[in-house]
Amino acid sequence: MNKSSDIRMDNLSCFLSRDERQRIVTGGNAIDAFRQALRSRVLDRIRYPGLPQPGDGTAWWYFTFEYLSDAAMLHAIEKHEPTAEWLREVTLSIARRPVSEWVGPWFRDHSEPYLGHLETAHVCWGVASVLDLAASVFTASEYDEVKRMLIEKGVILCERWLSKHTHLANWRGIVLAGVLVSSAVLGDKKRLAAYVPHMKACLAAFQPDGSYAESLQYGNYLMLALSLVYESLVRLFPDYAATIGIDSYAKGMPWVASSMLYAKPLSGWGTEPRARAINFNDSAAIFRPSGDVLLHIACRQQQHNPVLAGLAGYLFQAYYSTNPYQEPHHLASFGFINDWGFLTLPLLTNTAKPVSPAEAGLPLTASFENGNTFIRDAWDGKTVIAIQGGAEPLHGPGHLHGDVNSFMMVYNQERLLVDPGHSCYRNLIHGLESSSQTHNTCTFLIEANGIGLQEDLTKTKLLEQQSILNKRWIIDGVVGKPVTRGNRRLITERVGAVTIVGSEAAALYGEPITEFSRFWISAASHVVFVVDRIRSEIPVRTCWNWVVNNRDGLADVTIKDRELTVQRPLAGLKIHQGGGAVPIGPIYGYAHDAYHPEPARTGEGKPGSGLIYRAIEPDAQTDRIAVHVLVMDELTRLEDWRLIGEKGEYRATGRMENWSLTINLHNQEFFSLMDLTENRCWQLDQTGGNYRLK
Repeated sequence: MNKSSDIRMDNLSCFLSRDERQRIVTGGNAIDAFRQALRSRVLDRIRYPGLPQPGDGTAWWYFTFEYLSDAAMLHAIEKHEPTAEWLREVTLSIARRPVSEWVGPWFRDHSEPYLGHLETAHVCWGVASVLDLAASVFTASEYDEVKRMLIEKGVILCERWLSKHTHLANWRGIVLAGVLVSSAVLGDKKRLAAYVPHMKACLAAFQPDGSYAESLQYGNYLMLALSLVYESLVRLFPDYAATIGIDSYAKGMPWVASSMLYAKPLSGWGTEPRARAINFNDSAAIFRPSGDVLLHIACRQQQHNPVLAGLAGYLFQAYYSTNPYQEPHHLASFGFINDWGFLTLPLLTNTAKPVSPAEAGLPLTASFENGNTFIRDAWDGKTVIAIQGGAEPLHGPGHLHGDVNSFMMVYNQERLLVDPGHSCYRNLIHGLESSSQTHNTCTFLIEANGIGLQEDLTKTKLLEQQSILNKRWIIDGVVGKPVTRGNRRLITERVGAVTIVGSEAAALYGEPITEFSRFWISAASHVVFVVDRIRSEIPVRTCWNWVVNNRDGLADVTIKDRELTVQRPLAGLKIHQGGGAVPIGPIYGYAHDAYHPEPARTGEGKPGSGLIYRAIEPDAQTDRIAVHVLVMDELTRLEDWRLIGEKGEYRATGRMENWSLTINLHNQEFFSLMDLTENRCWQLDQTGGNYRLK
């Protein structure tokens, strides 16, 4: 094969320096493990020609970047001839596909002139990685052909999208990365000068504290694209890389760490431990941050913020180092099921020492600007309560659910109350699984006389939250103001073993609701009092929704009077329903593991994977306070708990604990909480809408 004389050498690669390659070859424990895993991954794929391959289960766009970049990195390290031949054939076949195929699947806009989409950007990343790391697999004419096709079918289409669409969302960062990663590899300094400044607007999608409004999954997706741009620049174009403020998302590592739960096997996914996470909005229950994102932060933030770098390194160690071979990998870069990628090896050569959340000093009660709030009993404890509460104006709105004042409860590595997550966007159920009635929050019945178990609630006048917000427009390079959703944080405080979180959400429902304030009072590791203050201009009936995790069919749920009891293999939950209502159900909802672009794939929950129990007020009212008493414990102790809720006093009594909550309607002290076992008292004072726990 006649090789092009102008093809870049290894030490002139955007994604791998000569020094990094030498360190990889020299090796070390972690480097050797991931190098072997990369080799195994690539050699398994090159047994089959072309894309897609047997078992992929989806169209070629979704894994092109993973397959090409992995093989290109292995070739750059080992000069493996069968890999080189596979790369050549597959890359040329992609370059020669019609431009209409580069646009994406049928549900993307295929009107001419063609625009690029997410799929276009991912194809750009994959082809660019081959040109950068494995250019020598092509003849000079082939290299020129691939380069030309990358520009004509990829970069130009992405530029058209950026020109036409002027709103800020994760899409903008992904499509921009399609332009910039390609331009860095091709050495297109004119495009770099034109488009690197656009990174500033994309970074503005993160909240000032580094959290992200859309979801954990989409925040990671945007981080992956922006970090890929940075890594494509930092070795050959360091001056451009220096203008990219990656601390905008690196600051989000405490939010990410707070969102992670544990790793253990999950039925339907094999016997190896899999990550679990708090999955508000469109996010996977088996989410883990992308390995390359974590190592990018662990490497690039070492000097500027060693604690954040160490925290990212800890998350990589916790969720990747124990099993570099965990599948699937082919759904990783789109953020469906995240994994480590081709940059893991070079970044592992220079990464920060791991720092655990406890070592980093992360608080056990943490509230973030996107509304996510977390309560733990300890970083290595059993209890996690996650709340979608009051938020600051949102910098990156989108992919939201009607879930404000909803929450999840986890005990002893059992998810008890859950969020449905999300399935294929073309599924008819997607709108329903995003609605308030499928989350652990309230909906309201107006002019409805009652509802039976078999009646479809959507046939009544059901009032739910509005979850589609205005966009942030970019005008003359200036990003518009963050978007106010309407939920307000009332209080987040922890005093000793007691935490109180308060959130107000009336504006999300609109008329006639004038107040929906919800307070969570967490007492030690087992007890939670949920206090709802609801007011309306006309009488309405409140419907409380409880979504129980049954994704494996192992939830055993019973109802006795106003008490709902949930038993799962490792823990259980009791709910004493407030508001004079009685729980009924189940309604067969959903609890998804992860998104897939096709329907009925592994990860999509079946009907009944989420069991929805509803409690509806017997009479319509304009003003009420409802208190629900919840307790979590291991099954052997769950039955020992006695829950009482009558006439302003609410109690949870177990073997070793006795908690009592008293509501005071007519003075400054909104409630008092007593630990009757230790004779301790906490009070929530209210003055002019301001709250203080003491």
